[in-house]
Amino acid sequence: MAGKNTRNNIIKMKKRQNPWTGIMLILFSVYIIVLFVQSLNQDNISIYEVTQNKLADDDTIRGVILRDEHLIKAKSSGYINYYVGEGARIGVNTTIYSVDRTGGFNDSLDKEGADNYSLSDEDTKTIRADIAEYRASFNFSDYSGITNFRYNLDNSLLKMTTNGLLKRAKRILKNDSSSSLKMIKSGKTGIISFCSDGLEKLDIDSINQKTFSDTTDKWKQLRQKKEISKGDTAYKLITSDNWSIVIPLTKKQYKKLYDKDSIDVVIKKDNNKFTPSVTTFTEKSKYYAKLEFTKDMINYIDNRYLDIQLEFNEAAGLKIPVSSIIKKKFYMVPEEYITNGGDDGSTGVMLKTYDKHGNQHNTFKKAKVYYKDEKNRCYIDARLFSVGDIIVADVSANGSELSLTRTARLDGVYYCNNGYCTFKRIDITYSNSEYAIVPEDTIYGLQIYDHIILNPNLVKEDEII
Repeated sequence: MAGKNTRNNIIKMKKRQNPWTGIMLILFSVYIIVLFVQSLNQDNISIYEVTQNKLADDDTIRGVILRDEHLIKAKSSGYINYYVGEGARIGVNTTIYSVDRTGGFNDSLDKEGADNYSLSDEDTKTIRADIAEYRASFNFSDYSGITNFRYNLDNSLLKMTTNGLLKRAKRILKNDSSSSLKMIKSGKTGIISFCSDGLEKLDIDSINQKTFSDTTDKWKQLRQKKEISKGDTAYKLITSDNWSIVIPLTKKQYKKLYDKDSIDVVIKKDNNKFTPSVTTFTEKSKYYAKLEFTKDMINYIDNRYLDIQLEFNEAAGLKIPVSSIIKKKFYMVPEEYITNGGDDGSTGVMLKTYDKHGNQHNTFKKAKVYYKDEKNRCYIDARLFSVGDIIVADVSANGSELSLTRTARLDGVYYCNNGYCTFKRIDITYSNSEYAIVPEDTIYGLQIYDHIILNPNLVKEDEII
């Protein structure tokens, strides 16, 4: 019974809650959230690895081709047969085509029979190249592409069978003196073409803004007709290997080309590189340039418009982002004022100082040489000195004095291979809006694979990162 009474006398006490514990937890949570939000808004330091590369300031522009082109008209009507192929170089009195007034010549050709002819390995390669080029550019919506492919294939076969076809024609003429066939020969030398786009008379004086309103080739095939009328265009003759490309320019491009006599260009069609002479001109406040070529015209005989890459500037070396470049202020000091001192033999200068009693002392001041120019002037950090500080030369320079007043600013980057930021001077060879090229293996300069700060506005020199 006694044990039972004891248990009934136990009084349970209520635990008192401490409100400060909850408040502290809430404040700590808020602090963590604030830190997290700040980290999201804070810019992060980025590091860039220096690479070796080439930088070019290139512009690609579509230009129009000018050539010495002449449309040759037919002097009589009838059924026509050609004996030369596209791009053939012909001389005076070369037989170009024949005209048959009655059409009997084609019947005679069928009766005559074809000469035995077998394709050579080179002929086979040519045909396969035509087919491969067509397959690579095939488009279901471009019916003219099919027509052009057939034309090019016929042209390749015509080149291969020209001699045989001409021999057969001569045999018919020999056996039938009353034949209505008339052989037409060339009166000039040149390169023959069977394409016309109506721009054969285009010259430098007729170039204007409308010339470039539609820059797609619009060729008309002249050799597709079986019959020709007197006065129709029979073929086109190009009488010079000299040719040119006229390109429209922006005002900025015009200024770049204005003082140049020549420029490196790449024709994008085949990546062929040229260095043509260049002439700039204006027409109704529009800017243009004429690029003049002296070779390889035949490669572009089936083009009126070409994409041209202008290589304004090109430089090779170490490639760095423009955003990493900063300017630093220095005092320029003649080399004889630079000395070594301190416990570690560091580079520096002897600074003229005075104690509280007015006694003069020469105190060694550690100062790194960041750059030495061609006049043997050493550049030391301007942050370490005040304007007018006096430094003393070593004994070999007779202890002469120099007041620090002359300053200069050098381009550089923050180098961070060692875990902290160090200024390194750079000599910019070439730059555009994004990147710059600097020389490799220069004294005080950068090396390939060095690490630099991409956004130097976020750090300070000598800061550990």
